[in-house]
Amino acid sequence: MIPRSPLGAHLTPGRHGCPDGAAGVTLTERASFAAASIAARGAGMAAHLQAAYGVAPPPRPGRAASGPIALIWTAPGQWLALDESRAGLARFAFARELAAALGGMASVTDLTGARAVLRLSGPAAVEVLRRLVPVDVDEEVFGPNAAALTLASHIGVTLWRVPDAAPTYEIACYRSFAESLADAVLDAAAEFGCNVTPPR
Repeated sequence: MIPRSPLGAHLTPGRHGCPDGAAGVTLTERASFAAASIAARGAGMAAHLQAAYGVAPPPRPGRAASGPIALIWTAPGQWLALDESRAGLARFAFARELAAALGGMASVTDLTGARAVLRLSGPAAVEVLRRLVPVDVDEEVFGPNAAALTLASHIGVTLWRVPDAAPTYEIACYRSFAESLADAVLDAAAEFGCNVTPPR
């Protein structure tokens, strides 16, 4: 079995939209990660998670990370956990290991392969997001590690900002909506020129 990314056959690497000048946006499918949802059952869950993975879950909308592990708040007492250190079928062991580390203190559900994640960066990234989401994504308001549950072109998404030298954002949605979300991003970015890079 060879895992296939949600958009591997849909997003064509290369220049899209306006062909003139430097691309204002770079769009990349984030395909090499393991994913799981965590729902806390006990008050000590956060301490167990920090002891096992070196990162404490954010208590409100936001993102926290340590090495390859990132936790994104998705609801009170619930988080999306991502591990970018795994490839291929090894990604599907993450949820089992996470559940074992947390014991009965949390319910853990494997989401590997069930989510699509797009990374959006570049000087026009904020303007593109303004056209997609009803959230204030200005850098002064939506700073590094900010996160929000919102809509992008009528698609339910989780949006977060990755700390980087340039504004960099990631958008996650259900796999079945991946192509519609990617098309919406390309439409919003067409005016600025969009450079689609291979999945990574």
